[in-house]
Amino acid sequence: MKKPNFQAWLQQQVSDDPEVILAGKLEYLRLYLTDAMREIRKKSGLTQAQLAEKLGVQQAAVSKLESALKEHELESVLHYLHTLGADLLVAVKQGDDLYQASDNDGALLVDVPAVVVQKALAANMSVHEYVLAAIEKFSSQDDGRRTALIKLLESDDVVAVKVRARLGARTIEEIAVELEKCLSLSEEEDRIFAVKNVLAGSATVGESTRGTSDDVDEIELLDLAEELLDKLGNYFDQSK
Repeated sequence: MKKPNFQAWLQQQVSDDPEVILAGKLEYLRLYLTDAMREIRKKSGLTQAQLAEKLGVQQAAVSKLESALKEHELESVLHYLHTLGADLLVAVKQGDDLYQASDNDGALLVDVPAVVVQKALAANMSVHEYVLAAIEKFSSQDDGRRTALIKLLESDDVVAVKVRARLGARTIEEIAVELEKCLSLSEEEDRIFAVKNVLAGSATVGESTRGTSDDVDEIELLDLAEELLDKLGNYFDQSK
């Protein structure tokens, strides 16, 4: 039986009754949880009766645990999974904040695209190992880019001198971190305005500028942002 997608179900519902939504969430959770439990038991090569013997309960108790139509106690589910050498990964999400409530610090609490699973298999690695390796590689690349940014900003290059003059209240490392974020944007125009905002937002309040109006200063900031991005592009090309 194909399991329903709860988010798709939720979007199709006319009712915005919180009780209806909660009931849907509970049904969704029970359906997926019990399906996973049955799958794990079968992969372990155990029948319900054999697992019941290991748990010290009747087969009917195992059948109840594996039924999406029954209530489930957390302790019973954990005991079931522990006996099969499995863990329950639990996280609480509120807005953009994710709180891990289980003790599996190294485990992934998110779904990964099928292509990632395929790449992990091709590399003879678990999905967990593959994702961690990818993160480490990405982090090392970021560290290299930041090092290059710092090296440029510390140089006597005319653009670097202009940037330091405008951002004198901030450290080179702080500037490099902000510029690194700007460089991660995919669109050139977005990168330019992001760099401009870094330059503008870091200027000391009341600091004199070459222009006599905000419009003139805006143009100067955009010009400097473009100069800096061009310089960074050339600098990274030479560093490859």
